[in-house]
Amino acid sequence: MTECSPSSASVLHKQWAKLENEHHELAVAICAARAKKADVALMRKRQETLLREISSLVAKIRNAPATTIEDFVALLDVALEHELDLACEMAFYGPADYPMITRLFRVLAREIPGFEFNSLRRWLTVPGQFEQLMERATHLETEEGDGPPDEAKEIARSKPRRGGVIGRRSGYGASPRHGIPQRSGGRENEG
Repeated sequence: MTECSPSSASVLHKQWAKLENEHHELAVAICAARAKKADVALMRKRQETLLREISSLVAKIRNAPATTIEDFVALLDVALEHELDLACEMAFYGPADYPMITRLFRVLAREIPGFEFNSLRRWLTVPGQFEQLMERATHLETEEGDGPPDEAKEIARSKPRRGGVIGRRSGYGASPRHGIPQRSGGRENEG
C-alpha cells in the first residue's frame, strides 16, 4: 500500500485562493442583500461552511511541506490574510505607507512569474490599484539613467496618502474592513 504524500503549500494555496475569492464575493453579496432588506439566511449558511473549509485548509497549509520559493510565497500570502491583516491595511492606507513590504512584494512577484498575491488582489479593489502596487517600475530606470529604480519615489507615486501618519491607526478595533463581515477573532487558532 502506497501512502499519498501531503500537498505542498503552493498547491494548497490555489485551493485556498478559490475559497477566499468565493467568500469575498459572498460577503459583498450579503452586504448588498442586507441593504435591500432581503433575507440572507441561506447566504449566511454558505458563508459559515466556507469559513470552516477555509480554516481547515489554512491548518493544512500551516503544516504543508514547503521546499520551493513558490511554497514560501504561498505561505506569505496566506499569512497576510490570516495572521497579519496587512492586505486590508495596505488597501486602506496605501502602499506609500508600507515601502519595505511593497518593495518585497514587487521583487517576489518579479521572481515568480504568474504568482498572484490573492489576499492583496482581493483587498486592493480600486481599478488598477493592485497592478500599480506590483508595477515593475522599468519606466524609472529609463528616466533616471542606468541605475536601479528609486523604489521610495516609485512607491510614493503609486497612491496619494490619506491623512497624516500621526494617529492614523488610533483606536483599537478600528478596521478598514467597512461593511464586510469579519471572521470571528480575525486570526484562527491563536494561543
